[in-house]
Amino acid sequence: MQSRRVGGRIEPPIPAHGAAGGFGASATAKISINASLAGAVIGKNGVNSKQICRATGAKLSIRDHDSDPNLRNIELEGSFDQIKQASAMVHELILNVSSASGPPMKSITTQSSAAPSNNFKTKLCENFAKGSCTFGERCHFAHGADELRKPGI
Repeated sequence: MQSRRVGGRIEPPIPAHGAAGGFGASATAKISINASLAGAVIGKNGVNSKQICRATGAKLSIRDHDSDPNLRNIELEGSFDQIKQASAMVHELILNVSSASGPPMKSITTQSSAAPSNNFKTKLCENFAKGSCTFGERCHFAHGADELRKPGI
């Protein structure tokens, strides 16, 4: 990129990425899960994956694992904070699914730092307060003060 001269003054170079060039760093993370859990992460009609994307702003996609046909990769794209939040939601969802149906989970590996794994119902659901929570009783967030738990319990 080169500076350009306009009316006797030097203008700074225009970033190649446009307006997005000034925003926070973008990152990606992969979470490898048992292929049998991919449907639960997506949810009926995509409700779970859409909720994670809406709540965090991260982009979520599920792809085949590079070498193991019994695994799927959940790929998260966004800022570090978005990925951290989305990763925590995916982990909570997998924990709830695997605890309800036994231990189908083969392995979980992640390239980003994971949030504490036991945050279930430790915060109020912002969507429920707005009347737009699509998870109902399966929601990981509390739908009122009576459902709130202390972190780490």
